[in-house]
Amino acid sequence: MILYTPMQLELVLDGMDQYQASNQREISMGSSTLIVEDNGFGRGQVVRLISTEPQDYLNPNYAPGAEFKF
Repeated sequence: MILYTPMQLELVLDGMDQYQASNQREISMGSSTLIVEDNGFGRGQVVRLISTEPQDYLNPNYAPGAEFKF
C-alpha cells in the first residue's frame, strides 16, 4: 500500500491497531495463511487469504466467506 500524504506516517496510522478484530485467527495451510473469523463452536469464516501460490486463490475452500472448521 502506498500512501501519498504530506502528514507524518505516525499521524496517519494513529489508532489503526484498534480496528483489528480480536476474534480473528491466523491459520497456516501449507504455503498459505488464512485469516479466519471465529464464529464459535469450532467453526469460522474465511476473511483473507495470504499466499504466493496462484492456485490457492482458485480454491473455493479458501475464498473469503467460505465456512472453515478448526
